[in-house]
Amino acid sequence: MNKLIVLVLGLFITSSCGKIKSPNNENSEQSKNKKSSVEEIINEELTEFIKSPDYSALSGSIYVNGETYQFHFGELTDGTKPNNKTLYEIGSISKTYVGLLLSQAVHDGKLDLDEDIRKYLNSKKYSHLKLNNSAITLRHLATHTSGLPVNLHCNDLGYPEKLDCIKQYTKEVFFNKLSQTNLVDDSGENYHYSNAGIRLIGYILEDVYNDTYTNLLMKYVYSKSKEKSTFYRLSEKSKNKMALGKNEKGEIMPLASEFYASDGALKSNTNSMLNYIKMYLESEEAVVKKSLSLLTEKNNRLGRAYVWNTFEYNTTNQMFYHSGGTFGFSSWIALYPKKNIGIFLVTNVSTSDAQEKLNQMSNRIIDKIKKNAT
Repeated sequence: MNKLIVLVLGLFITSSCGKIKSPNNENSEQSKNKKSSVEEIINEELTEFIKSPDYSALSGSIYVNGETYQFHFGELTDGTKPNNKTLYEIGSISKTYVGLLLSQAVHDGKLDLDEDIRKYLNSKKYSHLKLNNSAITLRHLATHTSGLPVNLHCNDLGYPEKLDCIKQYTKEVFFNKLSQTNLVDDSGENYHYSNAGIRLIGYILEDVYNDTYTNLLMKYVYSKSKEKSTFYRLSEKSKNKMALGKNEKGEIMPLASEFYASDGALKSNTNSMLNYIKMYLESEEAVVKKSLSLLTEKNNRLGRAYVWNTFEYNTTNQMFYHSGGTFGFSSWIALYPKKNIGIFLVTNVSTSDAQEKLNQMSNRIIDKIKKNAT
């Protein structure tokens, strides 16, 4: 069951029921009221967000107890309106796909979370990659506690020099830099966000499966999520559906993700991201469930699963989340398994606080949905 609802200021919401039943009149009326309530919440929050002159377009997907919503607001850089097929760079949300693949590899016996990573590097060039009292493990990499720096290459560069550097940042360059890299912290306990650490997991996954990252996504992620339009690299056909991103000055930015690796390369649309969310909330597969298991936690509020950030893991408000940013896009995703809710938001603008604003808007939307459900 699908319907297209046109709300104020050009916001389009496609609402669909995930599981169709034959409800009695009372339940049918309640369902309608819940849909209307969610749509009103989305409209209210997005209308407020888009008032800012910094943002011209916003898209997203929401899953609420089997009901699904996709919404698009504003205009893209070329003057067209975004829709369910519009592709956006999702930046570091790509890292959560690495987490699912890591869960698969552990399940398959290909990798051990607590094995010294040097076992998988097969070279004495990395003898220096060790912690003060222990080895660096995949658990450290997946939870950003390995002590690796944010990036191994292309640091302290502005645009367009950074783009030129990224284009040359091959797998060979990565491992050459890794052999020369010192840890920023050798305790193995403190959080240091590292693109390099997640990229290293991606390369290790390719090696142990003897396959390309694209094929690993197809075999072990998209086969579960049923995503049709999440891409590591764009075909000529899919490029036509790609939105153009902007920086905070309004300048058109290049699709740098075409030169990224597993830590930030994916492009997707609201259709595919909705399927990605549904997989986590509906799947009974052991690999999917394991990917949301807690790997480390400093306290009951903040922790890490398989790359996912966690919040209040052991409470009814359990939350998994990640943000993403590229030269021209900002995004946010959050899962609330115990509430059976998930949300994805993306805009074709990258500013210093865009991801934070998407986070805050997401929190408000979910809080209102939870409140209305009680």
